Amino acid sequence: MKKLGLTLSLLGVVLHLGYTADLSGRWFRLTILYTNDTHGHLLPFSYPTNLDPTSQEAALPYKTDIGGVARRATLIKRLREELQPYPALAIDAGDYMDGTPFSLEYQGEADVACMNACGYDFATLGNHEFSNPLETVLRLVRMSRFQTVCANLRYRDTGEPLVPPYVITQVGALRVALFGLIIRDTQNYRGARERVEVLDPFEVARALVPRLRQQADVVILISHLGISDDERLAREVPGIDVIVGGHSHTRLAEPRFVEWQQKAPVNLGGTIIVQAHQWGGELGRLDLLFWRNDETNRFEIVGYKGELIPITAAIPEDPTTKRTLERYWKRIAGKYGRIVGIATDDFVRRGDDYAHYALVGDAVRAMLGSEFDLQNMFGVRIELARGAIRYYDLARMMPFGNTVVRFEITGRDLKRLLVEQRPTVSGIRYRVENRRLVEATLNGQPIEDERIYKGTTNSYFADRYLKPLGIAYADTGKKLLDVVADYIHKQRRVAPVYDGRRVIR
Repeated sequence: MKKLGLTLSLLGVVLHLGYTADLSGRWFRLTILYTNDTHGHLLPFSYPTNLDPTSQEAALPYKTDIGGVARRATLIKRLREELQPYPALAIDAGDYMDGTPFSLEYQGEADVACMNACGYDFATLGNHEFSNPLETVLRLVRMSRFQTVCANLRYRDTGEPLVPPYVITQVGALRVALFGLIIRDTQNYRGARERVEVLDPFEVARALVPRLRQQADVVILISHLGISDDERLAREVPGIDVIVGGHSHTRLAEPRFVEWQQKAPVNLGGTIIVQAHQWGGELGRLDLLFWRNDETNRFEIVGYKGELIPITAAIPEDPTTKRTLERYWKRIAGKYGRIVGIATDDFVRRGDDYAHYALVGDAVRAMLGSEFDLQNMFGVRIELARGAIRYYDLARMMPFGNTVVRFEITGRDLKRLLVEQRPTVSGIRYRVENRRLVEATLNGQPIEDERIYKGTTNSYFADRYLKPLGIAYADTGKKLLDVVADYIHKQRRVAPVYDGRRVIR
């Protein structure tokens, strides 16, 4: 990595001296500004105060009144002006919707409209875009003024790509190839189940990257695979220069460099991986330094530098983007701005206790009178801060529009679900050690294999985990969000519970 150490210092010179540092045309700089997993967070937001000290969120330099798409637009435009005449590409790595009332009400339209106002250039699709019907996914793609690419999505019946697999474009002196990949689990989402096939991303990359490598100076993957698969892909498929990643909500404060297992006489001999956590609280910036190879007469990456830039209240809102946002917010502000109750303290995670999940489960069980309630992990999307609880906050917690279902289940199947799915619970206490259930009680009594129990859960959990077991359920038609809101309104004040009801070892 000597070459990298040397060129990093050269990159610093180029960054400070600007374009005039090179009159020969042998140097070039490209900046990538990136986001991922913004999940409908168009308004500024705050994290609770009492965060788990081991969490990624605890490492954030700013946690209150951060983000907001209008501020993000200002930062993108400001950086582009400062970087001139060098170019900057704005890229999003998917899951731009499904996380706030904007997604519940507008199914991605508000997100794309605001991204258009920001001036994004390229994006890929995330699995949560496919929470919509396929027709809506395609409408969002058509609406986008940025180019959407994804190489492992195709129509099941014709084999034609759903969106362009890749694009090769001229950016200043560079030939830039960009392609996208999405996780295979997208196959299980509403918009992909019937007509869409999600191909193996590794097989697709192995076939595509060598072709792109021949045609471009730099190959950029916009990935919605998650950090583990991104690292594996970087090792196993030499030739990808940069991976702008998403899906795992990983906060990479600095770029991660992965050397290729199979060496190739090109560039740095490895892949630069970046990812900017979640919700647009920070904007990623990656500067790439290129040097023209005299032998090949092509540019090669010889250095890089990256950072995450906090988006704070000190950044003014871009007027154009703000007007776009307000057009959507004004229509729903009355509904989502109302206060439903008070949180006496932060509802956060402490060890195996997830107070925000416990609130949801306890609310459903109390309002519907079930013996127990199950909620899947990752279904409650945010921790809840102390103070006034707006309907908007609850919609961020439960943004998927799921309904509450009733079902009956044998104790044997219930214990199987506890081990296999490890749900959060209300009315149940259980402990799993080394994938073995060592304790399981319901209302203080051991769960009996042959007994029939009456429970509740959300429609996603029922469809995903009850149906495959042949367990019948009845949808109440009540939205999970509204059940919890009604419970809090009835209680007026709610306090977090940390009682060890779910222990996973």
